[in-house]
Amino acid sequence: MKHYISTLFALAMTIGFTSCGITEHNQDEDQDHDYATTVIVTLVNQSNTADTIKAVWKDLDGPGGAAPSIIDTISLKSDIIYVGSIELYNESKTPRTDITSEIKANNYEHQFFFTPSTGIASLVEWTITDKDKNNLPVGLTFQVTTKTGTGNTGLVNIVLSHYDSMNKNGTSKSLESDIDIDYPVIIGN
Repeated sequence: MKHYISTLFALAMTIGFTSCGITEHNQDEDQDHDYATTVIVTLVNQSNTADTIKAVWKDLDGPGGAAPSIIDTISLKSDIIYVGSIELYNESKTPRTDITSEIKANNYEHQFFFTPSTGIASLVEWTITDKDKNNLPVGLTFQVTTKTGTGNTGLVNIVLSHYDSMNKNGTSKSLESDIDIDYPVIIGN
């Protein structure tokens, strides 16, 4: 009986240690990154590089807290092509974390979606220009083309989809988003 109990104890300890190893291994494989407290959209007029827009969105307490403290308006001229880029940071800690580099390193797990609201959708087009290792869009760089229009206002919804529970196909958003924010937009100012 004593030998039987010792064998059961040894078996239980082996299973316990093995389970701990599996759990730790899975955490090492996890590619999750910090949440973004700061998003910076930069747009450069293709025909006049001195015409550069930097629009900041900042929510330092993170998801579910207070409303964002900064939401800049993106003011675009009509009939212009802008070359764009987006940067993400977590500034809730020191030093801040550059999430952009993490997205670049794992670009096959991420894709940005830029969706203009109804009021401006016919006047502005966002085209992703960078691709991941599978030749699917990422969205850290893009082109924004505006059409003729004056004083038109709306929003652009920017979503960063994170594909860890489903396959990225380049057209569908994932079930999980790392950011989902609205920037105010004016076209033809």
